[in-house]
Amino acid sequence: KRTVHECITQIFQRIESIQIQIKYIAIACCTSHHIVPNLFSVLNMALSLRSEDCSTVSEASNLFSTEKGLLVLRPDGDGCCGCFHFQIPSGMYALVTRHGADEDHEQHGAVWPAGLHFPYPPWVKVSHLVTQQTIVLDMPVKGCKTKDNVTVQIDISINFRIMGDESKGEDPELVRKFVHQVTPRGLEQQLRDAQEESVRSLARSLKHTEVFGVRSGLHDASIIGDDLSDEDGPDRDAIFQGSSDQKDAASAKRAVTKGVDITDAMVKSLNKQFVPQGVEIESVAIKDVSLPRDITKQMFEKTMIVSRNAQQTMYHENQVQLTRMNEEVQTMLQTFLEEREAEEAAGAKAVNTEQVKLADAKADATKVEASIREETKVRIQNIKAESDLEVQRVNDSMNASLVKVDTEARREAAEIEANTNLEVQTMLAEAQLEKTRNEAKAEQLLAKAEGTIAPWIEKKKEFETKQKMLEVFEKLSGNNDVIVSGSSDEGVNLSIVADAMLQSSSLFKEENRSALMAELALLSQGSNSFVPDRST
Repeated sequence: KRTVHECITQIFQRIESIQIQIKYIAIACCTSHHIVPNLFSVLNMALSLRSEDCSTVSEASNLFSTEKGLLVLRPDGDGCCGCFHFQIPSGMYALVTRHGADEDHEQHGAVWPAGLHFPYPPWVKVSHLVTQQTIVLDMPVKGCKTKDNVTVQIDISINFRIMGDESKGEDPELVRKFVHQVTPRGLEQQLRDAQEESVRSLARSLKHTEVFGVRSGLHDASIIGDDLSDEDGPDRDAIFQGSSDQKDAASAKRAVTKGVDITDAMVKSLNKQFVPQGVEIESVAIKDVSLPRDITKQMFEKTMIVSRNAQQTMYHENQVQLTRMNEEVQTMLQTFLEEREAEEAAGAKAVNTEQVKLADAKADATKVEASIREETKVRIQNIKAESDLEVQRVNDSMNASLVKVDTEARREAAEIEANTNLEVQTMLAEAQLEKTRNEAKAEQLLAKAEGTIAPWIEKKKEFETKQKMLEVFEKLSGNNDVIVSGSSDEGVNLSIVADAMLQSSSLFKEENRSALMAELALLSQGSNSFVPDRST
């Protein structure tokens, strides 16, 4: 049974197949008009081979990576005057000289390995640097005549490298031979001379309608879409070919085979010539073929007619496929709906059955639960009764133990208290006896001391008495309200007091009772002095 997801996946796969077929039509239309970019056109090819001078070895990596066709560099200096070392970058062969003569490395021979070399005197330096990169050389051959006397131009690209890598089992002396004998200019001239005749011979063996087939890469299935299925191949080719194209197709197939064979033969022939000179040809490719404009136009028009017919055919097939797919989608959707309804009905029936089973199971569970609850209640009551009995037993045993412990504790406490009281009384009696002895000794010492210092104490007391009197006199002298008299006569003393009161009253100019009483006392005293006492 297919789900909606599988149906949609199948639809997208068919749409993708149609897009691939349309892509094939576009490639077929563009191939004859040189619209499809050739694989070799994206490469930055060298147009010539050369050697140059550079100031230092450190510039070599940058020059070899940017300058296409540069094979050999000649450093003018080591970059440091008077230095006893030199540096060789990686990715290139290095030749070293001593006073201008070739100098071999102790282990590697003519080619010195990359890295820092130390110590060497200044006259030992790098003389030549040769790139290890693969060089792509563009070598167009113009004026080639085809079998039917049409002039074409065939562009050849040669991939080669300089030999001398010890890791590949090559002789390092080949690098020195290439630098001093072959040279980049000589290699370029030899390559042009060697491949030009092969290309012209190839062109003379083909017609102008077949010459496009010799381009390298057209025999590769990836150029025309390798993702198409094999079972669709014959029908597809029938769509893209006209009724009179069977002969051209056979010719094109022969041309492709011949192009592959001629390039392989050129690689083998060139390697026989150049490997002894230190150059390995890795591949030869025919990257483009140019026909005259009028012939190209005729081929383009013919291809366009075939392409339009193919486009119309593919369009009709596309419409038929879309209609068929829509019908299949509707059919699958209807089938899916019917299956869903059937599944829903079956599911509802199953749900009802399960609900009945669930109700029965719930009833059984309720009965089992009630039985379990009753048994649990009985067990709990039995356990509780046994627990209460055990608790009572424990409490009785505990109370008996507590009474016994309390009695023992009271008896031990009474004994300890009696012993303690006895010891306390004994200690108090001893302390009282010692206190009495000490007090007796203290009284004896005090009596002895008082007998010794009695005169001193008497003098001290007299001094303290006089000191107190002086303090009293000092305080009396400082009190303005106190009157000191040297006589014991009451009359004199009364006069002095009255006079002091009058002076005080006159000083503050106040008329008060004290002043009046003082005046009366003075008058009474004065009258007593003049009036004789009648008693006498």
